[in-house]
Amino acid sequence: MSSSQFFGVSLHNDQVNLVTFSFGLYTGWSSTVAPILQNATVTPLDHGQVLTANSISWACSWGMLSAILGTFFWGMLADNCGRKTTGFLTMLPYLVSWVILLVFKTETALMVSRFLGGLGASGAAINCPMYVGEVSETSMKAGLGSLFILMYNIGVLYVYVFGVMVSYDFLNVACLAISVLFMVVWCYVPESPIFLIQKNRMDEARRSLMWFRGKDNDKEVSEEIDSLMRHSDQTTKATLADYKKRGTVKALLIGLVFQAGTQFSGINIILMYTVDIFQKSGSTMSPHSCTILVGVVQVIGSAIASCTVHRAGRKFFLMATYAITALALITIGSCFYANKVDSTINTGMLPVLSLSVHVIAFSLGLGMVPYIIYTEVFPANVRNICMSMLMFFNNVLGFVIIKAYPSMSDALHISGYFWLFGAVCLAVVPFTYLFVPETKDKAYDDIRRELLLWFPDRRHNNKAAEVAKAEKAAAVDQVDGGGGNVVVVEASEMKVCMGKDQSCFTTPQQARDNVKK
Repeated sequence: MSSSQFFGVSLHNDQVNLVTFSFGLYTGWSSTVAPILQNATVTPLDHGQVLTANSISWACSWGMLSAILGTFFWGMLADNCGRKTTGFLTMLPYLVSWVILLVFKTETALMVSRFLGGLGASGAAINCPMYVGEVSETSMKAGLGSLFILMYNIGVLYVYVFGVMVSYDFLNVACLAISVLFMVVWCYVPESPIFLIQKNRMDEARRSLMWFRGKDNDKEVSEEIDSLMRHSDQTTKATLADYKKRGTVKALLIGLVFQAGTQFSGINIILMYTVDIFQKSGSTMSPHSCTILVGVVQVIGSAIASCTVHRAGRKFFLMATYAITALALITIGSCFYANKVDSTINTGMLPVLSLSVHVIAFSLGLGMVPYIIYTEVFPANVRNICMSMLMFFNNVLGFVIIKAYPSMSDALHISGYFWLFGAVCLAVVPFTYLFVPETKDKAYDDIRRELLLWFPDRRHNNKAAEVAKAEKAAAVDQVDGGGGNVVVVEASEMKVCMGKDQSCFTTPQQARDNVKK
């Protein structure tokens, strides 16, 4: 692919990732606003109302509760109404939430606003990576997938800077402007070609691919569409049997561990309580200056990740960044502990350096690579529901961790809380090494074979092939209830479904329909 094509597709995906940018705004907003809401002299709420630490924890965690609710319908909405319609609906809660904050200045309105923003956050986490994965060419998936975390981090930095420089109301106006901008540019983005193929809207799918590929050559686009249709998981609706396959179950287990690792990395605590963390760490630097510095470092780290993620294996990035994140969390916890033992101890730049290392590691690996892996290990027809399951678990765990932050900080001390985070991240390293297959530069069939083994190892490829063969035989029996009306013949690059009259089709459903005729 030429550099001009890469730039063009990247620009289109930046438009898509404006919803992810809004996700970053939503996450970072509480960090800059919380100190204001707890200060009686500068609070923007009516009648000088001041929020307690418990109220702040609810303001941070309400979004996780609504995100849990969102996981029940965003995936189904994307499957039934399309990725583009879902994108519009994902931004709508953000837009309404910023308007509420501008119009109403009460604690109740603030909580409602945060609840609505969480709905948008869960939609962004489910729909955006899926859309980008479906419109990207195979060679570009990793690089374009990394834009998710880059745009998210730029959104966090955006709200950090505006939170320091402007008033409360103008900060909310600046956030609202991003939602309006997304609504405008999203009108010009086409629907996902894979969704259109699933709905048998082939002419629209062809036009969509031509738009994303920047090609006028209809022959090349037709060849890509044919390639997509050769794999039945791109064009047929999933059944319960698809979710029970060993490869899908293992991919889901891997996703659950990675989502737990994401939450126990403490990233939401760090982004939502950045100013408070620096105030308690014993550093003499300005908390707001430290916050902006961390935001800048985070953006730089994710920008580096976007340029390098396709050069090294997924497992290497994950193991290295989980180990570095664990070390950073343990160091931060030690700073808190030192300040607890002797409040006169000056930890200097150590908290800033540790948090900077943390956010760089998060941006390079555990905050980005799992979402790239999800697009590679889940078949297209089960991806929506599986992603919704992962986001449900992620949001439940995130709510517990964020809501428990004030009370657990008192019970374990904040140092113990961060040490706990570090221990969990450290435990994910051997799990990744033992259980996670390498997906970089591998065809889907190869990844699928490795997923059939609990301990993927090249020496056991023959065993994986045998398991795949057995699973394929079972799948043939399930195509038409074991009646023998449809036969599936699968080669390395295509799948042909033969009907009873020996006519060939690209999907089992087409073959069944022919039998009925």
